[in-house]
Amino acid sequence: MAYKVLSLKWRPQSFKDVVGQEHITQTLINAFKQDRIAQGYIFTGPRGVGKTTTARILAMAMNADGGPTSEFDPKSEISREISDGRSIDVIEIDGASNRGIEEIRNLREQIKFSPMNSTYKVIIIDEVHMLTNQAFNALLRTLEEPPEHGKFIFATTDIHKVPATIISRCQRFDFNRISIDVIRNRISHIIKSEGIDCDAESTYLIAKKADGSMRDALSILDQSISYCGDKITYEQLVKALGIIDQELYFKFTRSIRNKDYQNMILVLSAFSKYGVPASEVLIGIQEHIRNLIYSDCFKENNPIEINDEQLKLFKAEMLNWDRRDLFRLNQIIIDVSAVIRKSDDPYLLLEMTALKLLEMDKSIYIDQLLSDKDFLENKNSPQIPDGVDKKNENEDKNQGVEERARDKKKSNSESGNIDKNADSGLENDGENTLDQKVNFDNINSKWEQVLDSINRMRPSVGSIIEDFVPSMMKDDLLVLETKTGQGFNEKVLERGIPIIEKEIENMFDMKIKVKFITNDIEKNKPESETDNNPKSKQADDKVFDKIVDLFDGEIIH
Repeated sequence: MAYKVLSLKWRPQSFKDVVGQEHITQTLINAFKQDRIAQGYIFTGPRGVGKTTTARILAMAMNADGGPTSEFDPKSEISREISDGRSIDVIEIDGASNRGIEEIRNLREQIKFSPMNSTYKVIIIDEVHMLTNQAFNALLRTLEEPPEHGKFIFATTDIHKVPATIISRCQRFDFNRISIDVIRNRISHIIKSEGIDCDAESTYLIAKKADGSMRDALSILDQSISYCGDKITYEQLVKALGIIDQELYFKFTRSIRNKDYQNMILVLSAFSKYGVPASEVLIGIQEHIRNLIYSDCFKENNPIEINDEQLKLFKAEMLNWDRRDLFRLNQIIIDVSAVIRKSDDPYLLLEMTALKLLEMDKSIYIDQLLSDKDFLENKNSPQIPDGVDKKNENEDKNQGVEERARDKKKSNSESGNIDKNADSGLENDGENTLDQKVNFDNINSKWEQVLDSINRMRPSVGSIIEDFVPSMMKDDLLVLETKTGQGFNEKVLERGIPIIEKEIENMFDMKIKVKFITNDIEKNKPESETDNNPKSKQADDKVFDKIVDLFDGEIIH
């Protein structure tokens, strides 16, 4: 007797043999009990989940000896004919190779004739989405009002390609992807019946590789038996199927955590030896990261479809990781996955990405950073090298400030700018306190740093105020004077005041007010350029300000 592959040998022959689709089989069983058999059915779902098999079982139940029933004898002559595809009353065609209008017309003619040996004449069209639009149109009328003895059963993996007019005339059943546990239980039963010795880790690996398809699982099992013989081991199975060992993914994440370049290069070399595409390696890494995160989220009833031993390994590894770092790691992998298929050398891109991940810093919460007193002190105060007398340094600094203040005052007097204090609303008595002088000198010396920080936050504001420098300081008021002497829009400058005040507070730990001294271009405009309607001008200014704020804009003259 010729060898029969496991997917055919163990093909379900009754509703109770169909696993993983209980919501469908139970509905069909109840339909037979209530005598509510529809004229058309459409089965949709992934490959290898039982659509065509269920269609045949449904045809057997319709044509059972003694009338339609869900509890038929699968070994009866009629059932065997339908199962083997020999029944003249059950016509099964492939929509991919019989997709034209002529084939559908032939089916319409055949269904008109009464069944020879059965109760119903059943037409099963597999991959029905492959039919042409003309073929679908030819099917509509017959499908809606078939003869009393005629039934239609359609199966498809792409339901969205089937016209809504066809779907609306059928009862739709959505087949689910079969879970790993269900596939494992079915495989274990088949292995035991076939007299094969297989460990639990191997059955899990086969079920996982099947990706929700029972037919694929049985095909993989067939291949595994051919390679391993009567005893299937995990080590042999990994070699036979070309599956990357899970331990290699653990080495990958450990190398990143330990910043171990040497070990990472060895891991990447091992990946390439498997011959698996780089894109699939990235998918495996993503799945590994997901399992790490999930293992830490659930104490009981973990949704990860892995055995208990592997779950312990993930939990142990997760103790050394921060969840935020894994999220960042996963995002980088996602970004690379989007372009790796188009890369001329995918493995080179994978290797460079992996080495880049070794330089990834650990995550830290902002509140942790702000609570770090050492960090704040180092950020807000200048560092004085060891061995320098701080008292003497301050004395020298204050003396230098006094000298620079006298020089600046003298220079202002000579240049005719002595009336700026009146402009600013200040009364300059020439007697600033030592603290004010120190503060002013400190701000003046680090003014470029203030401008750089503002440019990073608000480039539009920074580009305007970069023409201004500190001029003087009285109490808590800092006066900024333009270097070029050109005019600026006063409203634009006012937008920058709170930003400057905030940045100075952050950098120097002092609260001050800021005032600009400038030639206002609005005041210098000729009378003819101003709007004669004050209300209109006010309204335009409000709209203008909103637009500038909304788009973070600037005024260019």
